[in-house]
Amino acid sequence: PATADAKASKFAIGYVYPMSKRTSLYTSYARVSNKNGSNVRLAPAGTAGTGNFTSSGIDFGISHTF
Repeated sequence: PATADAKASKFAIGYVYPMSKRTSLYTSYARVSNKNGSNVRLAPAGTAGTGNFTSSGIDFGISHTF
Protein backbone atom coordinates (compact mmCIF):
# COMPACT_ATOMS: atom_id res chain seq x y z
CA PRO A 1 0.00 0.00 0.00
CA ALA A 2 1.12 3.54 -0.75
CA THR A 3 2.05 5.78 2.14
CA ALA A 4 1.09 9.42 2.59
CA ASP A 5 4.50 10.50 1.26
CA ALA A 6 4.46 8.26 -1.84
CA LYS A 7 6.23 10.01 -4.73
CA ALA A 8 7.03 9.43 -8.37
CA SER A 9 9.36 11.30 -10.71
CA LYS A 10 9.59 11.12 -14.50
CA PHE A 11 12.43 11.85 -16.93
CA ALA A 12 11.73 11.96 -20.67
CA ILE A 13 13.63 13.02 -23.77
CA GLY A 14 12.65 12.95 -27.42
CA TYR A 15 13.79 13.95 -30.89
CA VAL A 16 12.06 14.57 -34.24
CA TYR A 17 14.03 14.34 -37.49
CA PRO A 18 12.30 15.94 -40.49
CA MET A 19 12.99 13.83 -43.58
CA SER A 20 10.94 16.01 -45.91
CA LYS A 21 8.23 18.67 -45.81
CA ARG A 22 5.58 16.12 -44.77
CA THR A 23 7.50 13.15 -43.29
CA SER A 24 9.36 12.91 -39.97
CA LEU A 25 11.03 10.24 -37.90
CA TYR A 26 10.58 10.46 -34.12
CA THR A 27 11.93 8.76 -31.02
CA SER A 28 11.61 9.24 -27.26
CA TYR A 29 12.69 7.62 -24.00
CA ALA A 30 10.97 7.90 -20.63
CA ARG A 31 11.68 6.57 -17.13
CA VAL A 32 9.47 6.74 -14.03
CA SER A 33 10.99 6.20 -10.58
CA ASN A 34 8.70 5.41 -7.62
CA LYS A 35 9.37 5.88 -3.90
CA ASN A 36 7.56 5.00 -0.69
CA GLY A 37 5.00 2.65 -2.25
CA SER A 38 3.99 4.79 -5.23
CA ASN A 39 2.69 2.69 -8.15
CA VAL A 40 3.09 4.81 -11.32
CA ARG A 41 3.92 3.02 -14.60
CA LEU A 42 4.45 4.13 -18.19
CA ALA A 43 2.07 1.51 -19.59
CA PRO A 44 -0.83 -0.41 -18.01
CA ALA A 45 0.56 -3.81 -19.03
CA GLY A 46 2.53 -5.92 -16.58
CA THR A 47 2.32 -6.45 -12.87
CA ALA A 48 2.18 -3.72 -10.29
CA GLY A 49 5.39 -2.91 -8.48
CA THR A 50 5.80 -2.27 -4.79
CA GLY A 51 8.19 -0.06 -2.90
CA ASN A 52 10.98 1.55 -4.92
CA PHE A 53 10.77 0.41 -8.56
CA THR A 54 11.24 1.99 -11.98
CA SER A 55 9.41 1.72 -15.27
CA SER A 56 11.00 2.74 -18.58
CA GLY A 57 10.09 2.70 -22.22
CA ILE A 58 11.18 3.75 -25.69
CA ASP A 59 9.05 4.96 -28.56
CA PHE A 60 9.96 5.42 -32.22
CA GLY A 61 8.17 5.74 -35.51
CA ILE A 62 7.44 7.67 -38.66
CA SER A 63 4.87 10.41 -39.13
CA HIS A 64 3.46 11.46 -42.49
CA THR A 65 0.85 14.15 -43.14
CA PHE A 66 -1.45 13.95 -46.15
